[in-house]
Amino acid sequence: MTFVPIPDHELQQLSDDELIAYVRNAHGASVPAAGRRALMFLVFGYERDVKRRLSLRVPKHVIDDVAHDALVRAIAAAFDGTSQGEFRSWLHTIVDRTAIDWHRKAKRRPKETLLPSEHSGEEEVWGGEPFTESAAGEVEARIVIEEVIDTFNEKHQQVIELHVFGALTAAEVCDKIEGMSEDNVAQIASRFRAKLRDRLDPDIGDSP
Repeated sequence: MTFVPIPDHELQQLSDDELIAYVRNAHGASVPAAGRRALMFLVFGYERDVKRRLSLRVPKHVIDDVAHDALVRAIAAAFDGTSQGEFRSWLHTIVDRTAIDWHRKAKRRPKETLLPSEHSGEEEVWGGEPFTESAAGEVEARIVIEEVIDTFNEKHQQVIELHVFGALTAAEVCDKIEGMSEDNVAQIASRFRAKLRDRLDPDIGDSP
């Protein structure tokens, strides 16, 4: 059977099981981009459940950030499962590991005063995931990340690499980048996260 990609407005009408079947068929037909798009709709459809699960695992003030990290990780990971139950288990594994990563980094991070615009735990975006044999999703997600990073100037890119990906605190970043304040670090990281969310959230994307 020939696989035919469908537009976003049709993906929005599919049930979870239909989206899972579509992702599986796209994987089998070697059309990863189509499968990745459907996976975005599937993953973001569980955003409320992800936040509810995280509410039992991380402090309230970081739930939104950690949930976003878990959803992005889920989109980056390869999924070619066969059932809704399997998908939920796979997603829960990613959510739980993201929460564990946050606690691990928070424990070793020096105490610092949180600024109004700074979200604790935003260093915990990336880590090991339960990948299947295909790493195509990771490559595609990294391409999107790099495109978003390229919208910032060179100094701000350094901040993103050190603070978001390098797990350095805002204070530690200021020690490495001349003329940078902790408030600026927090603002730059927040703008990066917002832009990345805009690129990955199917409800904000370029639906026809």
